[in-house]
Amino acid sequence: MSNKFNKPKKPTKKLNKFNIKVTKPLKRRGSNSSATTNKLTKQTQAKSKWLSKVLPLDEGKTASKKSANNNRNYKKQTYTSVKNRKTRPVFNKNSGAMTRGGVESDGGRFGVVWVTALAVFLILLMRAFYLQVANAEFYQKKGDELITSVRTQHAYRGMILDRNNQPLAVSAPLSNVSFSPYDYARSYYDLKKEIKNTTNTERLSKLNKRLENMDLARLATAANVDVNKLRQATKINNNLDVTNPDKVAAALPKGKGSHYFPLFNKVTPEIADGVMSLNFPAVYEKQNFRRFYPQSQPNAQLVGFMSQNENDPEGGYKGRSGIEMMYQEKLAGKDGKVLVLKDARQSSLKEIEQIEPEIQGEDVKLTIDSRLQYLLFKELEKVGRLQGALWSSGIVVDVQTGEVLALSTWPSYNANNLNEMTGESQRNRPLIDSFEPGSVMKPFTVAAALKSGKFGKHTVINTNPGYIRIGGYTIRDHNNLGSISLATLLKKSSNVASTKIALSLPADAISQMQQQFGFGKKTDLGFPGEAKGMVTIPKKREYARRATVSYGYGLQVTLAQLAQAYAALGSGGIMHPLTLVKPNKQAEGTQVLDKEDALAIVEMMETVTQAGGTATAAAIDGYRVAGKTGTSRRVKPKGGYYENQYRTVFVGMAPVSNPRLVAAILVENPQKQHYAGQVSAPVFHNVMKDALRLYNVPLDKPLKMQ
Repeated sequence: MSNKFNKPKKPTKKLNKFNIKVTKPLKRRGSNSSATTNKLTKQTQAKSKWLSKVLPLDEGKTASKKSANNNRNYKKQTYTSVKNRKTRPVFNKNSGAMTRGGVESDGGRFGVVWVTALAVFLILLMRAFYLQVANAEFYQKKGDELITSVRTQHAYRGMILDRNNQPLAVSAPLSNVSFSPYDYARSYYDLKKEIKNTTNTERLSKLNKRLENMDLARLATAANVDVNKLRQATKINNNLDVTNPDKVAAALPKGKGSHYFPLFNKVTPEIADGVMSLNFPAVYEKQNFRRFYPQSQPNAQLVGFMSQNENDPEGGYKGRSGIEMMYQEKLAGKDGKVLVLKDARQSSLKEIEQIEPEIQGEDVKLTIDSRLQYLLFKELEKVGRLQGALWSSGIVVDVQTGEVLALSTWPSYNANNLNEMTGESQRNRPLIDSFEPGSVMKPFTVAAALKSGKFGKHTVINTNPGYIRIGGYTIRDHNNLGSISLATLLKKSSNVASTKIALSLPADAISQMQQQFGFGKKTDLGFPGEAKGMVTIPKKREYARRATVSYGYGLQVTLAQLAQAYAALGSGGIMHPLTLVKPNKQAEGTQVLDKEDALAIVEMMETVTQAGGTATAAAIDGYRVAGKTGTSRRVKPKGGYYENQYRTVFVGMAPVSNPRLVAAILVENPQKQHYAGQVSAPVFHNVMKDALRLYNVPLDKPLKMQ
């Protein structure tokens, strides 16, 4: 490439690197003019390009032109001495380029940085004040929620005991043990990652030991489950790159069952400890209590059962019927609350603080004797099956206190397995069912007669010809009994004699007597769903109704009301309110009938169990027994009576000389026999005989010679 400056013939005007005119030739060290000129040309071109970038568009073009002109006018430039040289910056100040050591620009930038840093510091300071002082409590609470949780500490439910402290319902501690495949897989991969990143030999040995202890075969053996099911649930991939968080997250179990794999359900704490003692990761135990009923069927309708409300799954198990429901608050106590420390996986580590202590439930002691309860139930079951009855029920009461000693119904259910329970089987019929009682109400008709003063113990009533017509209705006896006493009225169960008493008294006399003995209102038991029955008060001209009320039709009673009323007769006219729970202090009774009249009626009822009476099957050797039968037709759902369906009732007491116990027995719709003396009286006999012996009640009549 030719260069016109290759061999200058005389000193020429040259440019130094600062574009300053040179008047004298410069001395060069071993370099020809061509090389120097090429070097200067390249530097000038580079400078032009740089200036075109840092200067505005027009200035850049101008600078480039000037640079080119300088190269062309190189020969014309003259040298200026340093002394006469004007000092000026190489770069245009307006271009934004900074001169070396420019104090003005450095000072400005330092100020901006300082102000920015100060502002950030003040913002952080204000934020710290807000978090730690102004709203410290709120954020402390939020932080605590991330590492702690409040767990309910279930209170122990009190027991239901019989009068002899035998348990009828008890809470047994149980455990549910479960395994979380998700938590296990996460722990497994975390451990594998830690092993991979560890170089310390001692630490590595411990980590490998932990990995060995995570062998699912250990858990499968202790929990007696198929190890393949555990492996399938956890889906462990030993070839996984555990250092890749995305791959680990994708490998974790998902979907149904990924967080819950049941190992044990409702087992004893001893069985649960067999697994929990392994300290196996992702295995959790939830402790609770299970209600257990040792003698379930005889007591089922009385004691009741517990269940969870489907509409309130968090509400826990509560008493849903019977004593369990009546005394729910007392039995349940109050659950406590405890603060629990959690790990990163929200698993409970330990209890930190007791927030609210649990209050254990109180025991409820009943007046029931579980021995007598069992005997009663077995007799009810026996007669029910023998007679093909719909159901049978019974109640035994202490005459002197009103305490209920036994109360049962067949068929029953097993409260330990509610799958067997039906709506009918859970009815506590002696308290819930009301019915037309029939002739068992005749003693209270006699009571009204004695109280009126128109009748005495030896008053004779003419029942000829064995029937009586009232307003188009005919009321009959089984036979023409002729002229009979009040005792014979009860012994032979005369409807005609009862009707004549009713028509000779004020219209409401018998109904008022029935109300005095507790009919038409609930007992003081307070049992859930208890019926109050119904007492009809006929008007003066309602002769037919006045008649039917006298022999137990046209009103509704419960078996418990009958037992309470008969106990009042046995206690000399004093009615003690029925009780199911052992009272701290015995309640005082109410005198509802003169003592002499009450005891006279008891003696009249004794003839019912003697020869010629309607309930000789109720008699007990060695004891004087009084009672009354009642056979009534079953009512149709839409009104009227069934022709061949009956209800048999017998209520009696013993011993007559000093009445101690009353028992009432009902059998609904027996198929083989339908008179109370044939069906219910034998059940009374068996139950009362065992009860008298159970309580060592002295004999009051000579035993028959064998």
